[in-house]
Amino acid sequence: MDMSSTIRRGHPAAFAIFIVLSLIVAIIASAVVADLNKHDAGYDSNLVRDTTRFMVFTGWWSFLVGVLFLVLFLTGTGGVVSSIAVHGLVLFVTWVFWLCGSAALSNGVGNMSCNSDAPRDCDAIKAILAFGWIGWIELTFLLCVICYLAFKAFRGGRGVQQGF
Repeated sequence: MDMSSTIRRGHPAAFAIFIVLSLIVAIIASAVVADLNKHDAGYDSNLVRDTTRFMVFTGWWSFLVGVLFLVLFLTGTGGVVSSIAVHGLVLFVTWVFWLCGSAALSNGVGNMSCNSDAPRDCDAIKAILAFGWIGWIELTFLLCVICYLAFKAFRGGRGVQQGF
């Protein structure tokens, strides 16, 4: 079964969604960290503070990776950089970042209710958490597709060093 037309349509759409999710997390987390650093207070725990900062890194890292892979795919350049193997490796590392950041933030936030006693930017921290898990789900889907394509490449006699 030839999947080239599906990949030509699906890759840009999947990475566009991933780029948007990454940008949302990056912007919200950056704004929360900047606001809380400016007011020099507001964190209930070091875990929430450090994890929010990690999500700033994760969001911007993912945004840059997503844009890079999308541009390389759309221009048809990149060679081995846009191969199935590199996609799988970089997206797996990014998947680990999203999983660790979202899980740690979940642990830090717990069942925090955003009432008048809540820490500063409580709703924004919960938004980071929600979009973090959505991004992780998107990456899980992308990794499953990449594993499937790698399996098909091996069975078809191609290597994973070849592009899509």
